[in-house]
This record gives sequence, C-alpha cells and structure tokens, in this order.
Amino acid sequence: MDKVETQITDYVYGLTYRDLTEDTVQAAKERYLDSLAVALAAFHTPPVEAMRKFALESSSETGATLLGTRHKAPVDYAAVYLGTMIRALDWNDTYLNKEPAHPSDNIAACLPVAEANGKTGKDLILATVIAYELHCRLCDAAGIRKKGWDHVTYGSVSSAAATAKLMDFFPQQIRDTLAIAVTTGNYLRQTRVGTISKWKAAAFAQAAQNAVRAALYVKHGFTGPSDIFTGQHGFINQITQGEFDLARQFAGPCSKDFKIADTYIKFFPAEYHAQSAIWAALQLRELIGPENLRDIEKIHIETSFHSYEIIGKEPAKWTPETKETADHSLPYIVAAALMDGDITLQQFDDSHLGNPELHSLVQKITVAEKKKYTEIYGKSFPNKVIVTLANGTIHEKEVLDPKGHPNNPLTPGEIETKFKAAAAPLLNEKKQNQVIDSIRSLEKMENLSSLTQLLEVK
Repeated sequence: MDKVETQITDYVYGLTYRDLTEDTVQAAKERYLDSLAVALAAFHTPPVEAMRKFALESSSETGATLLGTRHKAPVDYAAVYLGTMIRALDWNDTYLNKEPAHPSDNIAACLPVAEANGKTGKDLILATVIAYELHCRLCDAAGIRKKGWDHVTYGSVSSAAATAKLMDFFPQQIRDTLAIAVTTGNYLRQTRVGTISKWKAAAFAQAAQNAVRAALYVKHGFTGPSDIFTGQHGFINQITQGEFDLARQFAGPCSKDFKIADTYIKFFPAEYHAQSAIWAALQLRELIGPENLRDIEKIHIETSFHSYEIIGKEPAKWTPETKETADHSLPYIVAAALMDGDITLQQFDDSHLGNPELHSLVQKITVAEKKKYTEIYGKSFPNKVIVTLANGTIHEKEVLDPKGHPNNPLTPGEIETKFKAAAAPLLNEKKQNQVIDSIRSLEKMENLSSLTQLLEVK
C-alpha cells in the first residue's frame, strides 16, 4: 500500500461507534433527516423519475429498497437512484474549502448498502461519519475543479470507504475497494459548465454506484491496482496534479472534531455560495419595499473568488434556460429573491425562467470578487448586495453566515419543519412523525428496512 492508502485503510478499519461523540451522532441524524427531506421533495422531478424508471427495471431479493417504493433493486441501482433523489434539487448539505462538496451525497451508498447487508442504525451512523470525514478532508487537501475534474470524484474515495466498512471488509479488501473505485471513478468538470443539464443531479450518484460496485467486485474476488494515490499515474499525479495536503490525522479516539459537524445544511434550495446573498436580498426588499423594485437602476454583488468562479462569472448565469443553471446563478437567485421575497422550488419553474420582468432585473446585476471575502473563505461565506435606485439612493446589506452554517446553525426543530414541508405532498402526518421519531432514535434501530418502509409513497 502507498502511504495514503495505508492512512485511509487503517482509519476505515479501525474506527468504531464508541469513538463517536454524542454531538457527532446527533449531527449524523440531523443530516439524515435533512437528506430524506430533500430526497422526497425531488420525488417527481424529471431526473428522479428518469432514474426511478431505470432502477425499476432490475430486481433483487437481496438488494435495497428504492426510496418511496416497495421495490427492491440491486444495491448499486438503489444507490444511484437515492443519490439522484438527494441531489436533484440542490438542497442538500454542503462543505466548502479548496474543493466544494455535498457530503450527504455519500448517503446514496450508505443507506442502501446498510439495508442490503442487514446492518444496524449504529453501523449506518458510523459509516456515514467515515464518509463525511474522508470527503471533507479530501476537499481540504486539494482543489480539482480548476484542473478540469468534478468534485464528485472525491466521492469515489468516501463512498467506497463507507461501503467497505458496512460490508465488514478486512484492510486488504478496503484497500482494493478504494483502488478500484478511484481508478474507475474520475469525472469531468464539464458537468457544471455553461448550460447545466439534468445529469448534474446524477453525477455523484454515479460515483456512489461505482463505489458500491467496486466493493462488490472485491467481495467476489477482485483485487485493485497498486499505489493508487502516489503511483506514477496515480490520483495525485493525474487528478490533483501534485497538490495534496491531506491531514495527517483524521477525527477519532485522539481527536473528537469530526468533520460532519462542520458541514452546512441549506435553508434555501439554491447553490450554497448564494445563501448569504439571498438573506441580504430579502433584507433589501423589505427596506426598499416591493412596490419600488422598478426603481432599481443597478445591483452589484460582492462575493468571494470561489463564488464568483462557480455561480457569478459565466454569461449563461445571466440567461438561465434550465432549473439546473438558474439555481447555480448568483444574479438570477438574487433577482428572484428581490422580486418574490423568497427562494423556494417555485422560483426555478418555467414561468419564472420565462418571466421578462425577472429577466430584466437579472440584467441589471453585476458580480465581482471582494478580496476580504476570499480571505475568510472556508470560515464564512459572505455576500454583499448593493442596490442603486434611479434617484441615486444606495442601499446595501452584507450577510456573513447564512442560516444553516455552523456559526448560525439550524435547530433540530427547524430541520424537522423542513422535512415536514418537503414530505407533506407524499406522506401523511402520521408517517412524517414516524420517520422523524425513527431518525431521532436511529442508533437504536436494528433493522433499517423498517425505515425504508415508512418512506413508501402512496
């Protein structure tokens, strides 16, 4: 094994549930409820409907339940389906450093594999914490989007590690799973450039499915390539291109600061860098008055370099034609918040995308990097929105930490409210409360099928 393989393998094999703190377990449960919320909210979206049709074509008595149905599919099919559900609305949690990520995407592998292998709630929590830890540490180690690779590439490591843990693999099997998943699971950044397609919803889901398959290959006798990180044509030379400052120690018995607690739960269904800009826009709307929005002459947004590069630079951000482009457009999101006084799923529907008044407001917006915001990036994710009216009056609002950031966290009650609002069209109130109660006591659950059965949509 190379040194990175050894570090990750030893960590995955050695970490136990006893090493987790109460706060870490609570953080995992909150992210499960949040992920189920956004998954159910996406149940009738085109990407999810398409992936459900795909997954329903295969059956397996020893597989995992397709969320929202009674159908059991091969576990890797259940993973790609659940991953698409969680990611489709861009409403799941986020982590941002040298590379951005949505760590709850790893749940796509964790829950189906845990169910299919008869694991307990404690097993599921442990594997999920491992996935979050590795995923976030990799995002700290190197940025890969500028090198042309999509951030879901890191999921090849984190989802493979979680899957191997849930399958009770020995160290050599864990290493082989990582090696196969990393060799086969590298994805182009082009997924998120220009007009964004529906495939964005399934990009990490594909990585999760690939990771699960890697573990299944190992289970049936395959071994993986050697020196997968540090080899001549390995991950560091080819993908991170020499940059790789991986932490020497992950959270565990010697350090209780698990990365899962550092991830950010989204209040609004929009790209995370825009969250603080939404709050600023809503405050400005209240200050200016909705009846005076037509008096706006220009709007300027100050943001970090990372935000500018991802959601505030490309021309397509000023003329979004799809929901996927609009929810990754800082000018569109701010304009919609100013016009409607909220950002919900409705703000990305066809009537909004084709609204000439909204389009006109978007064209009044400019975006630029503010060095101060770039310097504190990773600790805070601020935006400042500056509105100039036709009479020359200037109003501005700055928001540093949006609701859901670790410095301004959502309460358990607020996450439950988010779940109920998302699940209401699909589950009756009794079922909603049963799911919430199940997640509250997830560590006591002996059979995860009881949870997936509660999520059946009728």
